[in-house]
Parts: sequence; structure tokens; C-alpha cells
Amino acid sequence: MKTSFSRFCACALLLLLPLLPHAVRAQGKGYLYMQMTTIESVVAGGLGRSRVMFTPEFKGTKETPMENLFSLTGINMSNVRANEETILRYLGEITTDGWELFQVTPLTQTLQSGGSTNQGIFMTRYTFRKAK
Repeated sequence: MKTSFSRFCACALLLLLPLLPHAVRAQGKGYLYMQMTTIESVVAGGLGRSRVMFTPEFKGTKETPMENLFSLTGINMSNVRANEETILRYLGEITTDGWELFQVTPLTQTLQSGGSTNQGIFMTRYTFRKAK
């Protein structure tokens, strides 16, 4: 009887042990949160305003321009590539600074007028957290 109880306790401890650091950390000081939002315009002719925004600001940066996805001739692949590089650079800087990517939320907004959808945005919210 003693050995089965000992085995049960050992198994229960092994199952619960990985949960302990998370429970202690969550009950501790909590987290700081930061959000990086990318807004990429799909307005034809390059007239849109694409941006990266930080709340609160990150290393003195509140907002940075990005390239518009469309030019007069349609989608501009070099602008898409430039925006990807900008986003990846910021993700690298933020995680190097100790922030953990906690959640990503993609959003799309299309404006329709007269049956046409030639305006809209792609928006992605990246939520980061860091232990206080």
C-alpha cells in the first residue's frame, strides 16, 4: 500500500511540477504589455498611408511609415518585401529587448462604394508582454 501511494505522489508531482513556475509567475508582479500595429493600405495609385505604430512607444518610436502595397500599375512586390523586412526587423528588436510575442490579431477593412472595393487596409496587431 505504501509503495502505490508513493508512486501516486511521485506521478502527481511530475505532472504538477511544470505548472508551478507559471502559477508563481502569474501571481507575482504581473506583466507589462506593448502593442505593435501594422497598417498596410490597399488604396490604388499608392495614395494610401501604411504605418507601424507602437503603444506605448518603443525606444522613442511611436509611428513609422511603411510602403504602400499598390502603385499605379497594381501590387508592388518590392514594397511588399520592404514592409516584410520592416516588420521582421521590429519583431527582432522587440524580442531582443526582452518582450514575448503574446498574441497576433489580423484585421481587414474594405471600403465599398458603388459596388467597387478599391480601398481598404490590412491591419495586424502584435501584442507583447514582459514580466514586471
